[in-house]
Amino acid sequence: MSNEEYLASGILELYAAGGLSQAEREEVELRAANSPEVRAALDEACAAMETYAQLHAVAPRPYLKDKIMAQVQETNPVAATPEQNSEAAVYSLPPAEETSPYKWMFAASIALFLISGLLSYHFYNKWQQTEDLLATARASEQLMAQNVQTTSLRSEQLQETLAILRNPDYQPVELEGVETHPDANMLVYWNPQNQEVYIDELTLPAPPTGMQYQLWALDNGNPVDAGMISLAGTTTAKLQKMKQISSAQAFAVTLEPMGGSVNPTLEQLMVMGKVKS
Repeated sequence: MSNEEYLASGILELYAAGGLSQAEREEVELRAANSPEVRAALDEACAAMETYAQLHAVAPRPYLKDKIMAQVQETNPVAATPEQNSEAAVYSLPPAEETSPYKWMFAASIALFLISGLLSYHFYNKWQQTEDLLATARASEQLMAQNVQTTSLRSEQLQETLAILRNPDYQPVELEGVETHPDANMLVYWNPQNQEVYIDELTLPAPPTGMQYQLWALDNGNPVDAGMISLAGTTTAKLQKMKQISSAQAFAVTLEPMGGSVNPTLEQLMVMGKVKS
């Protein structure tokens, strides 16, 4: 039996309450001598029993002593003799009454009360520890599920990106910064067959508050709205999908009010690139 099972059996509380045989007490003492954990628990049980006894001890009333002595004298009178005058009187006490069974029942009830209290405290602590471990396990499981979901999503995005990059139908178009923004650049992937447009590798300054970048397709000199550009998540492996474009000879990006414009603001032109024929 392990120490944990031994401590939970209640035998230490029975030892403290005097409810074990001599052989059982010796077994408890031997186990306590070989295990510091059992010794500490046994000392705690004995201390609890002693504290309980002290709290509930009742001191005898003072007048009982005189009453008992009077009863002894009435029961066993001793005739004094000259030879006995110099000697101390000897009284023989009446035979002790047998212990009432109610006293044993009371003592047993106290022991059972203490044992049940200690066991309840012990199992309450175990229950609390189990609840804490369960909460930790659930939190770890949720975190692991989130990590798995994030990893799976990134894997799907990477596979989608690789499929587009490896598809020869997608034509890369490099957009370079204009004279006022020489460090800006962007890459567009356009598939004329299915008219899909993706953008990647954005290097654009952060737009002012209330402003947003807009992609344009130039078809025979006419600008066609290709969608608003979101700078959020540009560091991920996912390409940003734009509006479908059926025909274009060039692509450009301008800075427009939030939500976009019908026509591009040429004064806010950022990058531009021609489609290779």
